[in-house]
Amino acid sequence: MREVVDKKINQLMNESGFNIASNLKVLRKNKNVTQKEVASCLNIDVTTLSHYETGIRMPDIDTLIALAKYYDTDINRIISNNFD
Repeated sequence: MREVVDKKINQLMNESGFNIASNLKVLRKNKNVTQKEVASCLNIDVTTLSHYETGIRMPDIDTLIALAKYYDTDINRIISNNFD
């Protein structure tokens, strides 16, 4: 049930112009690290991170905060539809 809710939330976010999935992927590639390295630092499963980057799942607020800290950015940049 939670996966269905997460998928719906992600769909709504993308329809609103937010593209968290691709922003996370760009941030990771810009930092030149693997999904495994990021997942290890955040103590999450690499599959979970992969799901965030593909839009299958949405990170919760605590994970968004951790991702922002890891990438040395803020949450607004992660959720922005004008990512630069």
